[in-house]
Amino acid sequence: MKRTSKIIGGIALLAFGIVWALELLGVISISLDGWWALFVIVPCFVNIFSDRHKAGAIIGCGIGVLLLLAARGIIPWNDIWKYMLCLAAVVWGVSLLFFNKKSYGHCHNGEPSTPVVLDGSKLHKIDVTFGKQDYSYDGQPFEGADVHVSFGFVGLDLRDADIRDGAVISVDCSFGGMEIRVPKGVCVNNGIDTAFAGVDCDCCTQPTDGCKTLHLKGHCNFGGIEIK
Repeated sequence: MKRTSKIIGGIALLAFGIVWALELLGVISISLDGWWALFVIVPCFVNIFSDRHKAGAIIGCGIGVLLLLAARGIIPWNDIWKYMLCLAAVVWGVSLLFFNKKSYGHCHNGEPSTPVVLDGSKLHKIDVTFGKQDYSYDGQPFEGADVHVSFGFVGLDLRDADIRDGAVISVDCSFGGMEIRVPKGVCVNNGIDTAFAGVDCDCCTQPTDGCKTLHLKGHCNFGGIEIK
């Protein structure tokens, strides 16, 4: 796949270089307004085939195309952010309709995974892009998680999990959603930063004697997180 991406990138750059040279020599006459946007489009297009996390590459490629259209006067600069939001909505909608997956337990995209040991804690790595996945930890120890979701949805069911006091869930949510279900007797300390997003917490947020604490940190942009 890496070789394929190099070939695609090489062909694109070669074609652009040849066309530009012919235009400079006067052999052909074309408008190259907005040519700089290709430095955004080409790398992102190549990453669609080489990067495992394709959401950023797809959005980057789309933004590059919008910049090119704006530079050539096809769409107004003042409205370009509206087109970007439309692009995000379309991509997210397509992902929810056609890339709907569910998984249970310690898994990543349906494949078993091993928790990563960090600072003495076993963190469950969860990475969902263009899809939906539900994770349940019934009867299993839970010391924390590192969750990355973009253009998708992640559900964490911790109601029957053995949650360690002070466990931390790190969240990186962009154009996506999450639902976290916690058992009674667990206090949630919400430290998630939001931008054009919201975090709804319908569980205990004030620590009491004998109450375990679950810490949430990270950020959520253009999405939503619900804690029940």
